[in-house]
Amino acid sequence: MKRSNFIKSIFLEYQLELKRYISQKLGGQVEAEEIVQDTFHNVLRSENPESIENPRAYLYKTAYNLALNRIRSQKHHENYLAQHNYSAEEAPSPERTVSALRDLEAVQNALDHLPQKCRQAFILSRVQSKTYSEIAEELNVSTSAVEKYMIRTLEYLREVLDKES
Repeated sequence: MKRSNFIKSIFLEYQLELKRYISQKLGGQVEAEEIVQDTFHNVLRSENPESIENPRAYLYKTAYNLALNRIRSQKHHENYLAQHNYSAEEAPSPERTVSALRDLEAVQNALDHLPQKCRQAFILSRVQSKTYSEIAEELNVSTSAVEKYMIRTLEYLREVLDKES
């Protein structure tokens, strides 16, 4: 079966069923529709969707994982607002949130294209707030090497993000 015919057939067969399932889990029709759309987007991005042995199970598992990610993200967002004493009125606008998420996704994609040591140094520094000395010890390299990794990573990220905007 051709790729497009396969995707069309599983979409027609499982879309409504998946939407009902996710809607029951999340309690929202709009979010369920978005998750189902993201689920089929994952199928479209896969190398060879026709080779999926059990499309129904694959779709349910993917949709379930996407729903869990959304719930975790919402809880993380709520915790962030609570920790920083934001009220709902002070929270970043939906447009700003979407923009920030796009920027974050662009950074994550860019990091995937960097050598492992550069990526590790960046994450240890910016996400885990470790010093260059601590990073050097953890990666078993010199502090100078960590500085070079960070410079290379930041230059690369700036280049990639400038192209995105």
